[in-house]
Amino acid sequence: SRGINAEYGNFTSFRYGREVAPGVTQTFLYMFVPSEQLAGGSRTFSLVMSLNYRGEDGTLYTDSPFNETVSVYEVDEGFDTEIFFMYVLLAALFALLLFGAQYLLSSAFGGRKSGRKTIETGTSGGIDYDYIPKDHLTTKKAKVTKRD
Repeated sequence: SRGINAEYGNFTSFRYGREVAPGVTQTFLYMFVPSEQLAGGSRTFSLVMSLNYRGEDGTLYTDSPFNETVSVYEVDEGFDTEIFFMYVLLAALFALLLFGAQYLLSSAFGGRKSGRKTIETGTSGGIDYDYIPKDHLTTKKAKVTKRD
């Protein structure tokens, strides 16, 4: 006996519930969408479509009108977003690595030059007080009240 890797899945999610008169042919659309886990390249699937129906007397019947091997092919044309975002992630990691190396090298080899910091003391006499409201120029003393 050879080992066959088989995975079974029920892809039916829609119940038609239509009445078909005897002797009349009816067509139903069925979309076959395999699981994401089964994706990747071209694959073959054994597709069995089972049909459950009731006869005029109410008896439930099951029939398999379709039981064949189906090949599913992925289209490899166009823009692959998975590869694009992998390159974006690699570029971001490379930029982070460069930033970290620059930070380590600048702190290890002198980094910032220690110089005297300049303290801003304001301007000397060239202030135009005309645009400031007069009540902002007078200082008010805050009243201190004690609470019991």
